[in-house]
Formats: sequence, structure tokens, C-alpha cells
Amino acid sequence: MTQTLHQIREELDVRESVVANSSFDDVNMSNSNFNNINLSVSKVTCANLAGTRFFDVNLSGVQFENVNMSNVAIENANVAGMMIDGVAVSELFAAYNAAKKT
Repeated sequence: MTQTLHQIREELDVRESVVANSSFDDVNMSNSNFNNINLSVSKVTCANLAGTRFFDVNLSGVQFENVNMSNVAIENANVAGMMIDGVAVSELFAAYNAAKKT
């Protein structure tokens, strides 16, 4: 069943639901909470995630392109295989640690 919502201005409380293959365009979802959400194989474009916090999130295999990551803080992360502009993050950490020792 397809349900269409256009120009709705109200709070939604969605629980234990399947809305796979849905589209959201020009939607203000600021100050929303997402818990136990499966967004695998989703595509997010032209999004403002400024000030958003992610906890206990699996980002394996995610690709970021043309993103502003200024002032991003990454803590307690598994960065195995992570690349930034074609450079392995593990190599960056190794170079940083070597430079600190000299």
C-alpha cells in the first residue's frame, strides 16, 4: 500500500514499521530522533546534517563524496580500511605518530 503525504506539518510517531523503498524530498526532519533504524543501501543527497550526533552506528562500506567534514570529531572508531582521498587512515596515523616521536 502506498501512502502519500504532501505539505503535512505535524509530528509523526512511527514505530515497528516498514517504509522501505520510500522517498523523502524537501522534508524538514530537524530535531528528529532515529533509533534502531535500517538505512542500508539508502541514498542521501543535498542533506544538512550539521550538529547531528551518531552513536553505535555501522558505517562500513559507506561512501562520502563532496562533503564538508570541517570540525567533525570521530572517537572510538574502527578505521580499518578507511580511506581519505585515496590514503589509508592507518597510514596517516602511522605518519602522525612517527612525526610526534621526532
